[in-house]
Amino acid sequence: MKVLLINPPIFRVNEPWYDTPPFVRTGLAYVAGYIRQFPEFEIKIIDCKFLRLNFDETIKRISEYKPDVVGLCAFTNEIKPAAYLSKLIKQIFPNTIIVVGGVHITALPDKTLEEFPEIDIGVIGEGEVTFAELCYALKYKRSLFDINGLSFRSKDGIIVTSPRERILDQDSIPFPAWDLLPPAKKYIIMTQRGCPFNCVFCMNPNGRIARTRSINSVIEELKMVVENYSPHEIMFGDELFSVDMNRTKALLNEMINHGLHKKLRWWIQTHVRFVDDELCELMKKAGCIRMGLGIETGDEELLKTLGKGTNLDMILKARVAAKKAKLSIETYFIIGQPNETIKSMKKTIELAVKMNPDLPIFGIMSPFPGTEIARLAANGEGGYKLVTTDWNEYNKQIGGALEFANLTRKQIEIMQIKAYASVFLKNRRYKDFVKFIWHYRVGAFSVLKKIIGIKPKDTFGDVGDPRKRIQLDESGKEIIASATKSWQKWQIAEVGRAKKSEAKMKIKHA
Repeated sequence: MKVLLINPPIFRVNEPWYDTPPFVRTGLAYVAGYIRQFPEFEIKIIDCKFLRLNFDETIKRISEYKPDVVGLCAFTNEIKPAAYLSKLIKQIFPNTIIVVGGVHITALPDKTLEEFPEIDIGVIGEGEVTFAELCYALKYKRSLFDINGLSFRSKDGIIVTSPRERILDQDSIPFPAWDLLPPAKKYIIMTQRGCPFNCVFCMNPNGRIARTRSINSVIEELKMVVENYSPHEIMFGDELFSVDMNRTKALLNEMINHGLHKKLRWWIQTHVRFVDDELCELMKKAGCIRMGLGIETGDEELLKTLGKGTNLDMILKARVAAKKAKLSIETYFIIGQPNETIKSMKKTIELAVKMNPDLPIFGIMSPFPGTEIARLAANGEGGYKLVTTDWNEYNKQIGGALEFANLTRKQIEIMQIKAYASVFLKNRRYKDFVKFIWHYRVGAFSVLKKIIGIKPKDTFGDVGDPRKRIQLDESGKEIIASATKSWQKWQIAEVGRAKKSEAKMKIKHA
């Protein structure tokens, strides 16, 4: 059976880092690495974003390969391009099975299939085992009802099977199939999956249990990537790189022992709670060039409502630790918090100026399906008004899915621009500001166009129904609200299941 995994093309460039990335898609590499263990399957990957392919070029490559199964990955703002590509594939190969995985269909497993009839099957949650079982079932014409983690159509309507249990033993997953992708200047490497926090703006797709790989496994993959691809930079894609600080320090020491600190430039994202002087100094010694910190807001009262478990004192201590180690930081702020006001936004800007990060990033709140923000917006709470379920608008930098009761969208976008300018200009970093504007000029121009009312044009022309704007109605609100409710219930159950499975593993290995 021929299996083709695709990172779909884009309609237009909104955020260059994601839409025209310097890195290949890690999730596809993991799924390919897992499924190619089985000789029944021939596997290929096309990363359209990395290769800068448009829809016509993508269809040409698909036609040359003639796959039996196509697997597409899609975040929420990527689901419409994925659906449109699915529609094009079905026109040429009507018998090809189209499978979509990723956080969007995980949050909306039945609604996504209802909205996009060209998608045949959804993979919910972690995809490696589920997709392999699905391919076996398709090849040997077995029932899909017994496979956990799927949504699909049957004569009785759309079926959503039981949730797939998390893969606790991360070492059981083979290395990503980097060799099936073109060489890249940057790679995203995972050392663990999961985050213990319950942030209101995050769906937390990998669960609230941090499931780690062994340090030896991580070191072996790093050595392999360095030897085969000589990357310019590595990003560790963990939600919170240092959530287990002792393990993190052991990993850093092993990187130094194997000489990787001399061969690799790398950066991470983590939580301010898991940062101290010793860690920052060790990260710097091990080759870290930048640390990303999720700050979100400078308003102490709003911080208490976000589910992050942080406060201003903790944030500033993390900044001091990084500064002592001469470790560059980038900070992530979100404008448009629940019940946000001009006053609270000003506090966020003041904190950002005080922290003076090397790279400040100010996003605008987006109500991603499965999040508490989505529930608030669907119910008209938190000062939010949900205006559309056009998934193209679910974009942190220039999206327009939300309006705010006390603030116009234009006010929010103007404060976003003011925030960026304040960090650089109030700290007299004029050259850095010019470089920043030039580097992020595409996104900056998109924001300016939105403020003055110029609608963006799509790169690949008219693509028909899959991108048609869906004006919000009561059914749209129900889609968002039900996704959040079901996902939160699943998350609670998942924590219990994971603890039971972990206890069984400890008994087994005792």
